[in-house]
Amino acid sequence: MSERGTPIKRADSSGEHTVLYTTELASANETTPVCAVVSAVATVEGTDPVELPPLYDAIDPDSLNQLFASGSECVNRISFDYAGYSIVVEATGTVQVRSV
Repeated sequence: MSERGTPIKRADSSGEHTVLYTTELASANETTPVCAVVSAVATVEGTDPVELPPLYDAIDPDSLNQLFASGSECVNRISFDYAGYSIVVEATGTVQVRSV
């Protein structure tokens, strides 16, 4: 999955959180959801991904990748908090970093 990031600032439809960054995963299976989440948060933070806290403190990385593995129809959407942000990963390949 190749990754294309789009920084945006707008209120989402619920008005509860501001979407700070959105990225889409292409279908080529080059980037895992875990890598996309860490990369997106690093972009918002303006830091290197290795400077972020371990993702496993927020969610099991293997489980996250399995939930959104190619051909998997387990879930349509998952959200969790990581590094001070609300993260939304959708089966469509969208990864959003939102304010908490």
